[in-house]
Amino acid sequence: MRNNLKSSNEKINVTELNETKLHGLMKNKYGTGYDIISDINLKSISSDKTTLEIKNEFDLSTNLFLIVLFIALWGTSIYKLINEENLLSFERIIMFTFPIIGALITKISFGIYDKRIMQIYSSLLNDNEPN
Repeated sequence: MRNNLKSSNEKINVTELNETKLHGLMKNKYGTGYDIISDINLKSISSDKTTLEIKNEFDLSTNLFLIVLFIALWGTSIYKLINEENLLSFERIIMFTFPIIGALITKISFGIYDKRIMQIYSSLLNDNEPN
């Protein structure tokens, strides 16, 4: 099973760290950032059965970029709220809620990525072509 999971695939590269850990990487083919890193733990149940535990996450640079972006937007909106007279204008409300909306969109899109990545890992295990 380990060798099937490490088979070549143009979408995900899987390397073996040790007997019980593998490392997966799905690079974003449209520019830099938004790479998905997978930590794969193998747990042997018996001589012919092994369970997989896969944890997917964005790469560090993407996480830092999103955090800095949201903090900058909130900082700008708070500065404008403090120094401007018209507190309840549409622009101020949108500027203040945009980081929350952005975080929700990021979480939903990562859920879609996560399902796609799990389909690719499943196809590697079953020696099928991924969709």
